[in-house]
Amino acid sequence: MDLFQKLGEGAGSLAGGVMGGALNFAGELTQAKVLQEAGSEVFAGNKKAGKYAGQTLDGVIDGGIGLIKRDRQKMQQGKAKLAEVLQMSTEGIIDSVDFAQEQITEAYEGGKEMDGARLAKVARNTGKALLVSGAVFSVFQVGKGLKIKV
Repeated sequence: MDLFQKLGEGAGSLAGGVMGGALNFAGELTQAKVLQEAGSEVFAGNKKAGKYAGQTLDGVIDGGIGLIKRDRQKMQQGKAKLAEVLQMSTEGIIDSVDFAQEQITEAYEGGKEMDGARLAKVARNTGKALLVSGAVFSVFQVGKGLKIKV
């Protein structure tokens, strides 16, 4: 089926293209490389977020249809889709924790050694991460306002 996965990926690409493009444009105008980098990450992040949101919906639908029709293959398809989303979400959380740990260590070491360049790098990386994550999560904020009526 994968209909909602494809729709979600398309919607995420659209939202990411608009937000990422705006960041890229602002980065070019201001010569801020960090904004240009964030723009491409916002696009990729929104595309993934939309894909996984749609894949979750496809997995629930496939699993539900399989349960109602007692179709083992359909249930397995639904479970596989949901398992993949769970795996990717878990990997994302682990990557986020690793990033935070790395930045804290760098900030501590840079502060201890009074290394301004190291502290500036931590501030840049952390700021970019906050900007990207805020722009990617905005896809889900928009989705909160949508109501599906059957």
